Amino acid sequence: MSNTKRKRDLIQKMEPKIKKSIRHIPWQYREDVEQEIKMKVMESIDKVNTYDVPSFFEYTAQENDKKAGISKRKANTKEKYEESRVHNEY
Repeated sequence: MSNTKRKRDLIQKMEPKIKKSIRHIPWQYREDVEQEIKMKVMESIDKVNTYDVPSFFEYTAQENDKKAGISKRKANTKEKYEESRVHNEY
């Protein structure tokens, strides 16, 4: 998807929120503020790299792996503690 199309799609998706937000601005400034918001959105989309974002399932798998890793470390630490305690008693 081209960068221009991404920008256009994002602006279209945000259009209702932008319109709703500028209702609270005096009418003589609304058009300028709306244009400024759209420009800022277009500038910011260049800074965001959405290609490296994992899918929902990839993300949950990564988080589960992290949690499993922490659990294993805790279990290993507890086993070592128990071993050292038993060893020190004799």
